[in-house]
Amino acid sequence: MSSLRLSAFALLLSPLLLSAQKPGTMPAMPPGAMGGVNMVEDKDPYEPNRFIGSFRMVMHSLKDGKEEKGSPYTMELHSKADMVLMKPEVKEKGMREMGILTDLKGKWQYTMMTDDKGKRTAMKMRKMKLTMPDDAESQEDGKAPKVERTNETRTIEGHNCRKYVVTSEDGRWVGWVAEALEAPFMDMMRSFGGGGLPQARSAPGGVNGFAMESEFTSADGRETMRILTRDLVVGKVDDKVFSLQGYDVMEMPVFNFGGR
Repeated sequence: MSSLRLSAFALLLSPLLLSAQKPGTMPAMPPGAMGGVNMVEDKDPYEPNRFIGSFRMVMHSLKDGKEEKGSPYTMELHSKADMVLMKPEVKEKGMREMGILTDLKGKWQYTMMTDDKGKRTAMKMRKMKLTMPDDAESQEDGKAPKVERTNETRTIEGHNCRKYVVTSEDGRWVGWVAEALEAPFMDMMRSFGGGGLPQARSAPGGVNGFAMESEFTSADGRETMRILTRDLVVGKVDDKVFSLQGYDVMEMPVFNFGGR
């Protein structure tokens, strides 16, 4: 899996797991279910987020030129040094609001849900991370992607963006990148478990900056993912959004899949 595809996967993994999870249950992920990727308790030293702020992300998934069921998909992200809150769009009947709160210092993660009657529940469990065998990096990747930093620029929501084109064996990624802004995506991968993967060590495709708009098209031309960033606020965040006040908190046991 390329860095580009993995970044999109990391963005989508957490809301997909969240939407499938019900109170009192845990998602099943046996060893090897993700191509040798293991899930273990995160005991790495605390590393603060570099991106401070918030934004809304709109993701369009298309197949053969047609919008897929459930697309577009929207989520909000709020980030400060030691906390990340992701709030996916709720499309599930009987659910008013959902969120995943990650405490990077305390190594806790909370799955937060508000039902249509206003009852708030938060499932608390130890923060997990994904890991791969030591030799997986050399086995997984083929040719390095070709990165083109073009001379084309656009202004998106007040930010000067430069067009990048990244071509790999998996497909073609075109992004409008605000080079002056810190990219939040490596922070997101680390917060939601992807920090133990080799691809989390560098920016996707060698592109540095915040991709305000991007489009990835698979090599066969059949699948396309468009991601639009909106309502971006940089450098400040409302601490109240990270509060668990009013939630009934239930602690869940830790399951290590792979045992590394």
